[in-house]
Amino acid sequence: MHLSKGSKTDLVDDKYDISIALPTALDTVDLAAVLLGTNGHVRTDDDFVFFNNPKTAGVTLLSDTSLSVDLGSVPADVDRVLITASTEAQGKRFQDVPELSVDIQGTSQQLSFTPSGLTVETVLQVVAFYRRGSGWRLDAIGQGYGEGLAKFATEHGIAVDDPGAAAADGEPSVAAGAPAAMPATSAPSSAPPAPSSTPISFEKVKISLTKDSATKTARIDLRKSQGDPNWVLTVGLEWDGRNAKYDRNGNVKRYGTGDLDVYFFCRNEETNKYVVISGEARHRGSLDKWPYMHHYGDSKGPGSGNKPATEQVRVLPKENGDLLVNVYQSVDNGTGAIDTFGKPRVAIRYGRAGRDGLPGPDADEILVYVGNGRDSYWATIAHIDVQDGVLTVDGETRYSHPGSERMPVLDTAGKWVQESSNGPVGRSKKAHRGIGLTNYTGRCPART
Repeated sequence: MHLSKGSKTDLVDDKYDISIALPTALDTVDLAAVLLGTNGHVRTDDDFVFFNNPKTAGVTLLSDTSLSVDLGSVPADVDRVLITASTEAQGKRFQDVPELSVDIQGTSQQLSFTPSGLTVETVLQVVAFYRRGSGWRLDAIGQGYGEGLAKFATEHGIAVDDPGAAAADGEPSVAAGAPAAMPATSAPSSAPPAPSSTPISFEKVKISLTKDSATKTARIDLRKSQGDPNWVLTVGLEWDGRNAKYDRNGNVKRYGTGDLDVYFFCRNEETNKYVVISGEARHRGSLDKWPYMHHYGDSKGPGSGNKPATEQVRVLPKENGDLLVNVYQSVDNGTGAIDTFGKPRVAIRYGRAGRDGLPGPDADEILVYVGNGRDSYWATIAHIDVQDGVLTVDGETRYSHPGSERMPVLDTAGKWVQESSNGPVGRSKKAHRGIGLTNYTGRCPART
């Protein structure tokens, strides 16, 4: 049965699947739902179901463009379930999404609806399930909303951050290779972040920081997971290899060669001790103890399986430490600028785990690219800290002294130190049975 705009239809089934059909414009629309009381507001922020909060009582997001509604499980104090769609995260308007249609499928009732007349809107009120006596009806709304997702959410009682704040933290994302698939690691779930007086940011983060970025800082609000243990945070380095070939759009045509080593320097804010996590045997860390990180192992080099080189860790975000991502252009490779290794970039991703145990395609993502070329063995590409449930990335690339093998570290105040007399020193893995540092634990130097 095809519905006309504004029509009201009695519903006879308990469960319905709602999906957006996009025959000519895939990956441009995000579906969401808002559970509203009789006052037109949500009861809590959990009543906003979207890509970073995919499930609540009676409503489950199945994909970017589909969700399910179980009317029998919708709480009694919810009067209306409003289904919305947005093109905001993709930088599009609904005029860019022709032939959009909606399917509402129950066990015995199949309905469809085609919104029309959409132009500059970035939010669409698609349909609404609402109570009528002891049953439910469907309102085919099809009404665009031109003031943006944040304003729409605020009008329905959802606390959101200023959407301009995150945009100011970085520039639009640029293309980069995805990490190689790695086995999932069994780990205990992390506790929900500590409460904060600041509202949770529901913005989908997709940021790249380069040497030309106006600011080198970006943030991800970790509280949006609402304590769901299926959410995963990973931090790692990716590179395409020396002499990698790119097309005019910056996409990889051929991967190069060459190996980099990545060392994650972790400072304990409570004890001022440090530990270094790496892909080397006995230094891969554990999700069961501080710093609650596990390294997936050394990369096998770019080009393997037609993918970039990837070294990364799974992190259980805690608030008693911060992290340096230090990249080592090993003495085994000879001297040379680190950023000749084919767009080396730190990738921070946070989202629901996919089948491989890593953040899925809808994850928040911050990419940090090496800033310039110097003949230094060490580069710190990212300094990462978590405070009040918000992860902050400082993406200013900093280099060690030219010719020095001493790893940059953090002092007791959490400040970057170019050289530390008692800190780890890089060395040849070939000459030391695969162990690339002189030491992996110690005490941070006094603040400088």
